[in-house]
Order: sequence, then structure tokens, then C-alpha cells
Amino acid sequence: MKHKRTTAWILSAATALILWQAVAAWIDYPQLIPSVSGLFLSVLHLFALPSFYISLGATLLRGLAGVIVAFLLALPIGFLCGKKSFWFHYFNPLLSTLRSTPVVAFILLIILWLPTEAVAPTIALMTMFPVLCENIIKGVQSINNDYERLAFVYQINFRTKTRYIYWPSLKPFVESGCVTGFGFGWKAIIMGEVLSKPFAGIGVEMRTAQMFINVPDLIAWTFIAIVVSFLLTEAIRYLLKRKLQTTISKGQNHKRVSSLTSASLKINDITKRYDNKILFERISYEIPSGSICLVTGVSGKGKTTLLNIMAGITNSEEGSIEGVNVKKAYLFQTPTLLPWLTAKENILITAPKDTETSTVTELLNALEISELSDSYSNQLSGGQCQRVALARALVSEPQLLLIDEPFTGLDKELTEKVVSLLVAWAKSHHTTMIIAIHEATDLFPHDIEIAL
Repeated sequence: MKHKRTTAWILSAATALILWQAVAAWIDYPQLIPSVSGLFLSVLHLFALPSFYISLGATLLRGLAGVIVAFLLALPIGFLCGKKSFWFHYFNPLLSTLRSTPVVAFILLIILWLPTEAVAPTIALMTMFPVLCENIIKGVQSINNDYERLAFVYQINFRTKTRYIYWPSLKPFVESGCVTGFGFGWKAIIMGEVLSKPFAGIGVEMRTAQMFINVPDLIAWTFIAIVVSFLLTEAIRYLLKRKLQTTISKGQNHKRVSSLTSASLKINDITKRYDNKILFERISYEIPSGSICLVTGVSGKGKTTLLNIMAGITNSEEGSIEGVNVKKAYLFQTPTLLPWLTAKENILITAPKDTETSTVTELLNALEISELSDSYSNQLSGGQCQRVALARALVSEPQLLLIDEPFTGLDKELTEKVVSLLVAWAKSHHTTMIIAIHEATDLFPHDIEIAL
């Protein structure tokens, strides 16, 4: 694929040069349109001038300043707008104005308001900021809500969440925004230099060549601007495409709690409605500490919703639950594995900081998937993904373990092994375990049943 792209670039450049040479030969006026050889001689002549490097460096510095400031502003504002609709509507008029106002109008105003040297970087900032910001907003809005629920329940800290959830999700959008924004910004910088005439720059040299009707130099500087823009764009694309080092070799979550003791849960007159539909109304139960509770009922009766209320993901209209402010883990209906992490890394992201990989290996062995520790979710079956998610829940050493339909994708023999593992784990860690399942079964010994 890379070879084909390089070949296409070479053929495209060759085609452009052939067409240029044909036009130059037809016009036959080198002072107006130089030949290809004349163009290259003009470019080589520029390299021999000390002023060339000063002008090139000045434009690059202005562009770099604009890119950095635009990115530093766009990242927090775009993230905020993507998360909260209020801030999206608050900043949207500004973004629309910056996006739709002609660049030359900004330049003419900024020339009046700011010092000459500040015009080009400011124009770059105003041109690149809305493009970057809008791409980041789209990226934030595209983040899977299941990843947010995962981070919330397991109390994954902001640094870990940013590195392993937010950045991998945002990266394609940031890349697109940087490449597109830089393309617009680079042209705006040179235009700003042409009109504001700072001490040096590619735009200044182009303006000087135009004033003295030096067409070969004007075309040579234009060629330099195009080549530099292409090289910088490809450099940005390359840097952003590089894989972030995400290898996780130890637990990433909060420190281990010295003595975990689960609390009794008391459900007090819980009511939950969706629109006009009542899922459950004024239900009350007490779940003793360290017990196993089954929540049963057919699909649509609110089993998952009740677990979500216990996890703090959803609120109830009425009533309360006491004893849920403890360390929790949640095995969701869907495994919710992060696709850019291996199975082992998906487990370690919720594990206490002093957890070693040997602990993870033991769990994977017990779940009969030890050979898949370095596999990604797209290489696993649904049942294998569910077992990885189960290992992730157990390794976090919760006081309250919520499990929603734990047997998805598992055959009978494996189901029995998973049940034995869960029961043994709950007893040894004195964990309160609440399992949502369609109907009670002898396969799963339990102390209490909540029928919805």
C-alpha cells in the first residue's frame, strides 16, 4: 500500500512538471513562465542565499506558534463542548464566525489592531482553531458510552482514562483536524505575511518578488511554500499515526484496600419509570453482607436497570439503596473491552496498582483462556470476551460485584466452571454478589432472589 502511494505521488509530480513544461514552451516567455529547468535553477539559487533560511525559519516559527496555541485551546474547549451541550451551544457561534469569515477580512483587521510580527501567528490560530475544535468535538461525541460506564464503575482515575480511553478514541479525529487545519493555517500565514510585511518570511519574499516583477523568484518561492506545506503535513500525519505506547505491565487503578468488608444492601421502596412505562415500583429488599442475590425476570422487566441503579449509572425516581458506596465491579451484558488493549491489559486497567501479571495469569488459567492473554478483542469470540471481562471484574477485588447475564456465549460445562469460580471467589473475598438472570437455577446457589 505504501509503495503504491509513493508511486502515485511520483507520477502526479511528473505529470504536473510535464504540463508546466508544455505551457512554458507554448508561451515561450521565460520571464513570465520559466521552464522546468529554469524553475529548478531559481529554487537552487534561493538555497544559496542566507536570507532564504531566515525567511523560511520565520514562517515555520509563526506556523508552529499558531499550531501549538490552536491545539492547546482547541483540546479543552472541544472536549468540554463534546461532553456538555450547554458549552457546545455557548462556543458554536464563535466557531461558526471563525469558520465562515473570509481570512482576508481577519488579516485587514488584525493589521490595524496588532503589531506586524503578531499578525501571521494570530491568523494561523484563528484559521486552525475552529477546524481542530470541531474535529475534537466529533471525536468526544463518538466515544463509546460503555467505556464511560466502565471508567465510572471501576473509578478509573483521570490520567489512566485519558491515556487508555480518551486519547485512542480521539486520535483519528485529532489527526484529521491537525492535517486539515494546518493546510488552511499555512496558507493563511503566508497571506498574512504578504499583507502585513513582517521582517522576514516566505510571504514577504513573494511580495518583494511581485513588486519587482521577478516572476521566476515569485514562482520559486511559491514552489517552496507548496513543498514545505506538503512535507510538514506528512510529518504531522506520520507523528499522529505512530502507535502510542500503551503496554500495561501492572495494575493501573487505585491502591489495594487493606481490609475489604462488604456492607449489607438495603433497597428502600425503589421505583423506576421510562416515559409512561413502570419497570418496577416500590420494591424493597435487604441483601446481607457477603451473600449471593439473584435478580430474575423476563427481558424488559428492569433487571439491568436495577443493577445500573446499584452501580450509580442510573437514578431511580423514588426510594434509595443503602450500602452501595463501596468498591464495585460490574460485568456488563456486553464485555466492553477496549479494542486497542490486549486481553491482559484490559484486565490490568482495573486492577490495584500492586497487582502483578501472575495474578492475571492465574485468573485466565481458571477461565481457560490463558493462551489468549496477548490477543485483542477482535481476535476473540463473544464467550472469550465475556471471560476476559469477568477476570477484569474479579481482579479489581470489589466489595460489591454486579453481574448481568453472566452465561452469554458459554456452553454448559464452561458455565458450571465459571459458576464454581464465582462462588468460591465471593466466599474467599466476602464479596456481595448480585446476578441478573432470566430465572433462578440450581446451578447458581444463592441466598436471596429478587423477582421482577
